[in-house]
Amino acid sequence: MPIQLIINDILIPTTTHDRYQCYEEELKVQLTMISGRMVEEVRGVVQKIVYSYDYMEDDKCREVLGVLRAKGTKTVAYLPDDGSELVTSVFLVESLTPPTLAFFRNGAAKWHNLSFVLREVRPHA
Repeated sequence: MPIQLIINDILIPTTTHDRYQCYEEELKVQLTMISGRMVEEVRGVVQKIVYSYDYMEDDKCREVLGVLRAKGTKTVAYLPDDGSELVTSVFLVESLTPPTLAFFRNGAAKWHNLSFVLREVRPHA
């Protein structure tokens, strides 16, 4: 299975079943022309990453949450939507849904439904 995400040198487990998305999002502004007509002006494009994982081991979950909850930007190596090869850029955490405790197996916790959204900091033309 290919590596999808590395955040601040932390390897994020590869997820399956359409739980990883990486796509371009346009940054645009709505402008009102003198005539009253509304137009949208595209100012740039950023990458957006949407990730969720069903059942994650306790140690890995704590490591991933630690890096996501840390303030500031994150250096992310990600697999773009064309699936070619890893690309590196700087991202911010746009949203983070904390996981819930699913169950214990052999005394170790398993966490359910960790999900987050990352947004690239610098737009492209």
